Amino acid sequence: MKQGFTRNFSPLEMLTGEQVEAIHRGTLDVLWETGVRFESERALETFEEHGCKVDFEERRVRFPPGLVEECLRRAPSSFRIKARNPENDVVVGGNTTYFPPVQGKEILDLEARRMRVATRKENYDGVKVLDALH
Repeated sequence: MKQGFTRNFSPLEMLTGEQVEAIHRGTLDVLWETGVRFESERALETFEEHGCKVDFEERRVRFPPGLVEECLRRAPSSFRIKARNPENDVVVGGNTTYFPPVQGKEILDLEARRMRVATRKENYDGVKVLDALH
């Protein structure tokens, strides 16, 4: 399994418990009142089947606070991302942080000497290079 940076100290507590709770409540309000836009018809149908309020014309899903809370309760505190080689598996969660090389949304176009959005092929090629280097 890949080694990451393991935090051996308590995290900085920048927010009080009340502040964290206020952010959580605010997030629940936004998810219910404003919702999230999804382009996938299948996703819209799935959300509707599981109790969300779906506007198919606007492609917007509004999440009931109780459903969000239930999903948070059911979510695991950590999970394993399996690699082709088990030595490269990564466990996400707990006190371990990984700093992997990743492809970005924009690239530097050396010929035009400017930043631009990467094409799909450029992103695929970049992932292949990163995979080979790993």
